[in-house]
Amino acid sequence: NCEECTFNFTNWKEIIAVNRQIPGPSIQICQNDVLVVDVTNKIPEHSLTVHWRGQPNNEAPYMDGVPLITQCPIPSYTTFQYKFRVSSPGTHLYHAFSDQDRSRGLLGALIVRQPDRIDPLRKYYDIDSKHHIILISETSDKTLLINGRDPFPTGAALSIFNVKRNKRYRFRVAYTGGKLGCPVTLSIDNHLIKIIALDGNPISPSVADSIILSKGERVDFVLKTNQDTNDYFLRVKSCDGNGLALINYEGSRKGRDDRDKELKNDERSFDTALCESKIGRVCLGGVKSLQKIPEQLKKQPEKVMYLSFGSRIVNVNGEFSSRVYGINNLTFSYPSSPLLTQLSQISLSSVCDEVNVPEKCLGKDVCECVHVEYVRLGSSTEIILINQDISDEEHVFHLHGYRFYVVGFRQFDDAPVAEEIKLLDQQNVLFKRNFNNPILKDTIRVSKNSVVGLRFLADNPGRFVCFFVERQWVIIEIFRVLDT
Repeated sequence: NCEECTFNFTNWKEIIAVNRQIPGPSIQICQNDVLVVDVTNKIPEHSLTVHWRGQPNNEAPYMDGVPLITQCPIPSYTTFQYKFRVSSPGTHLYHAFSDQDRSRGLLGALIVRQPDRIDPLRKYYDIDSKHHIILISETSDKTLLINGRDPFPTGAALSIFNVKRNKRYRFRVAYTGGKLGCPVTLSIDNHLIKIIALDGNPISPSVADSIILSKGERVDFVLKTNQDTNDYFLRVKSCDGNGLALINYEGSRKGRDDRDKELKNDERSFDTALCESKIGRVCLGGVKSLQKIPEQLKKQPEKVMYLSFGSRIVNVNGEFSSRVYGINNLTFSYPSSPLLTQLSQISLSSVCDEVNVPEKCLGKDVCECVHVEYVRLGSSTEIILINQDISDEEHVFHLHGYRFYVVGFRQFDDAPVAEEIKLLDQQNVLFKRNFNNPILKDTIRVSKNSVVGLRFLADNPGRFVCFFVERQWVIIEIFRVLDT
């Protein structure tokens, strides 16, 4: 079948297939069912783990899929069984924890469905098909794949989504990231779309002609097929790449050759970034969740963490300079054994936080250690993210094991200083916190020179990863009072 052929036999790259598929097979499951997945690693001389993005794993923190934190990496020619309850409904992902393995194709959709009678979004759509899942990924600087398909150089490999006229279809979108990982913009020619969920969490619907999202984020939208019977391009654009798919109305011909002729819409975008909403643009701060924030999280939090992150240029051995990333001036290094299961095998001298810095770091420009922050089980917790990076890039923050309410945001002209941010917060002038149905997410974009406030209830014991900034992590340990 020539439609499945490779077009360029000289330009190739190594891939990782899941059950001989890229992306991997979509997992469709009901809320609160137990999911059992056997992962067999058939890659020679390469270990890996699989993370189940969006699932808290309350009963099984060992199943989170973080190497040397919750488990040992899965060696070559070895099988590891993941078994956990899928308690968080909505549009989610499974993917390799490693960015490199994820960009090579180890990823797939994890769709957790609710019964219609309890789905708060059911009234907004007529059809929720397993075939209307859009996974956006990168393979190079210039190409965005939609469900693993590259639309160039011909239209033969386009992903096609079949629809009937005058219906309301629920589409589920996830951007898995890749080499660049910059935000992408999704639009459908001549159509408006109604955004109804972010990261699997229902929101008050918002209508736009395009969606801007970043790596790891998921967006559900409803497409009303009220246009003439035809084919319409679904377009995805990033800072340096493009992707195409086709919305095929029943009765129209499949295939178009006018891909460069973009049909203009009403120029109203929905942006998952934190910014000021204005005419023609709806930002995250202007969106309301359908879930109210718990009363406990409206009060003064019992634990506040200030996490300043970014990169700086340091001199290495007096010979050359290097760009080093870190959180609170600490650069993460992996422990020798998994923290969750083999803590006794880890040297305490390798563990650190902002106050307890290892002796080996004294007098050095770079401190590499296992960065752990401690939170008491059941406490209301606030994280203040402070973007001090020297680059112009935004950074994406993802919290494992939890969802958080986005309660505050402030943009500065220059890189914020952590001590000044703490002082502003103590004076209650950092930002006005929003407790009126703040948005609920597990992944958030933090723009240059900005500060973001997040709150969550630490009710899930274990060791979980906050992930952002070029493979930099901080481990949040949720401990019981009697834990040692």
